[in-house]
Amino acid sequence: MITSDQNTKIKFVRSLSKRKFREKHNCFYIEGHRAVTEGILLGKRPQMLLVSESYTKQDSYVELLDICFAQGIDAKQVLLIANDKVFSQLSDTKTPQGIGGVFQIPVINKSALSNMRNIVLLENLQDPGNMGTIIRTADAAGFDAVVCSKGTVDVYNSKVLRSTVGSIFRIDIVMLDEDTKDFAVKLKERGFKLYCAHPRGDLSSFETEFGNHNCIVIGNEANGVSDKMLSVCDYKIYIPMPGRAESLNASVAAALMIYEVVRKSD
Repeated sequence: MITSDQNTKIKFVRSLSKRKFREKHNCFYIEGHRAVTEGILLGKRPQMLLVSESYTKQDSYVELLDICFAQGIDAKQVLLIANDKVFSQLSDTKTPQGIGGVFQIPVINKSALSNMRNIVLLENLQDPGNMGTIIRTADAAGFDAVVCSKGTVDVYNSKVLRSTVGSIFRIDIVMLDEDTKDFAVKLKERGFKLYCAHPRGDLSSFETEFGNHNCIVIGNEANGVSDKMLSVCDYKIYIPMPGRAESLNASVAAALMIYEVVRKSD
């Protein structure tokens, strides 16, 4: 059992709270029984499983071991047990569940997007809660991928991961290393239509018809979709608001747009 926060494995997990180390090691740390077990059940092999002493006394621990065995994972090779004090120092929640896992960050080939039908493109989104909620919503709606521009909040931020509730393992996430407008143009060349959420749009989301390859574009919480991106979007869509609120939260706007696509799908 690990009893010191100076243990090299503990220091490694702690380092993954910083983006530069996640990128250096190409992996991330995610907490929670449901998230970790869903990842394993979906075929994601953990590089490390870290549990607290208290967790090993729960039925959840037995379930974890059973899931590992069923998936052909030798728990002895990846499992570390830490005392509750050491484990709690790795968590940013007040009541940690006592389990976390280190998983590899998947590399998604952008050329695969050509074969996808529905994706969400996020431009400079900043709030971790919004990011996680949009990923979860896109997963629930059966979308194929979420694409994030440079400058968007890191998908593997712990707050984002917690908001996804495991959806991070079920939907492709593409982190752009190129100009967002250039990427959007390539999408259009591949047959995608781009629909951006805009408060002064030309077409209501209720009236919009969607095609076989749809890209929903959601912009920054404060500034919306940039003028540069607006110039390449095929449709500027507004969401009817008969009440007195002036705007919608970015994740709510995304959800409404996403489900309009689902509602009108063949």
